[in-house]
Amino acid sequence: MAVFKILVVDDDYINRKLLVNILKKKLYEIEVFESADGEDALAKLHEHSDIELVLLDIEMPKLNGIEFLARYVDDDTIPRVPIVAISSNETRKKETIIRGADAFLVKPISEEGLMEAIQSNFL
Repeated sequence: MAVFKILVVDDDYINRKLLVNILKKKLYEIEVFESADGEDALAKLHEHSDIELVLLDIEMPKLNGIEFLARYVDDDTIPRVPIVAISSNETRKKETIIRGADAFLVKPISEEGLMEAIQSNFL
């Protein structure tokens, strides 16, 4: 069975670990990469061209999710993968989807909501 490679991007350590725990519980054969901001996430996507999905927090310091999406879309050296955007602010949904996210989830994230977004956009 192939290993599913996921990048989790969130500036909050606890939120990243929560997402990682859900993923490991629901998707058994996975490798998870973590980033605390959009700049590091772009670097990880350059380093690991086999990442297959990005879970992206929108509200982050340094390079937020919207800025990440703008740079990601403009960078044709990074392979395109599904991006599930996550925010506590539902008013960012339209902008996030327009910028290139494939799905949008509102915090707090439920296991069912996360898995539904992943399954409808990847699996």
